[in-house]
Amino acid sequence: MAATTTGLAVGSILGAVSLAAVLGNVLLLVVFGRSRRLHTSSPATCFIANVAVVHVLAVLLCNVPTIAAALSGAWAMGQAMCMVQTFFRALALLLEAHTLALLAFERYLRICRPLKHEEVFSGTVVLILLSGLWLCDTIIALNPFYGWGKITYDQLGFTCDLDWVKSESLLIFTTLVALVLPLAAAAACYIAILLLCYCLAPLTGIIGGQVLRLKKRVSPVSTTDEDKSPSQRNEKDEQGNNNQETYAEKLRRQEYRLQRLLQTHEMGAKCAEKPRLEVMRKEREGQSESDSEFEDLPPPRTEMEHSRREAELRAWKMRHRPREVALAKTTLLLGVVFLICWLPYLVVTYVKAYALVSSAAGTLTALVLVHLSTAVNPYICVLHSNKYRRHCRKALSCKRRGR
Repeated sequence: MAATTTGLAVGSILGAVSLAAVLGNVLLLVVFGRSRRLHTSSPATCFIANVAVVHVLAVLLCNVPTIAAALSGAWAMGQAMCMVQTFFRALALLLEAHTLALLAFERYLRICRPLKHEEVFSGTVVLILLSGLWLCDTIIALNPFYGWGKITYDQLGFTCDLDWVKSESLLIFTTLVALVLPLAAAAACYIAILLLCYCLAPLTGIIGGQVLRLKKRVSPVSTTDEDKSPSQRNEKDEQGNNNQETYAEKLRRQEYRLQRLLQTHEMGAKCAEKPRLEVMRKEREGQSESDSEFEDLPPPRTEMEHSRREAELRAWKMRHRPREVALAKTTLLLGVVFLICWLPYLVVTYVKAYALVSSAAGTLTALVLVHLSTAVNPYICVLHSNKYRRHCRKALSCKRRGR
């Protein structure tokens, strides 16, 4: 069958999109591979690299066969390649949706609960999560091979796809697993981040991701519990049993203690730098300067002191919050673009399955947007994020260290 004008136009557009997708995603993976700091700075970079790998494979196994069919006017790669294309399109949809949901959860913990983030997203846990994600999504994408759904060639879209008219239950299941549940979880995480960073900023003492320097509401001459002798502390405990400390007094005391800790750290930062070998040792062990500050403190004696110590450590972890919030905005934009690219395909599929109506213009528009989803992510990361743009310039520069 000879190629039509529509087929040539669609093939040319998809060819340009696929070329941009390969260049952008390979560039992102090269930057990730050459920048060691990206490996250890945040698990979010590992998730973004995982999406880039999925997109490169989607271009090779989904976009290229569709381009060949559009340019030739017929499917000439056999039933086996048709099944591979259908399987990997479903796998790419599941992997991208679930990875973006994990990205949102990782951003939520990093910004809202930084201490919990270090416990959950360690290097080993990230590898386990990604391996489990590929395994589970592969099992789900193999549903047509279990007899749940039938694979056919769609002449309007120049692609192989499931016969959704005869697989309505599979369509509903795929919608829930691939779109509704992951996007709902991601939306909840981003709403929590928004509430903490903007709506609750006056209450938490955080505006724009920066820890405020609390005003002194307690005289600096007054002594804290640590400066008093054991007999004085015992007297204070006895008085506390008779006259309970109010919430306002407790809050002022904690604010003054936090302010003293911040001033101590600022004074220490102005001193001479530590030996380079000591700094490199702490970086290899994954220990930060703020963590070592707390290791010198004595262990907490009471539950209240333990909670206060955690609050102080959390304040140290919030020093880099503006950078983390900026990365969260980038991941949110990735999720919005993913929804925009895949929603028309979902609408066209539901109309075809339930109304038994198919439009060539709607099918081709949805097809182009689905293929476009493989190309936009790396350019969003580079253009919207200063972090990735900086690492991209370093990775592509010809200058090497030591030259």
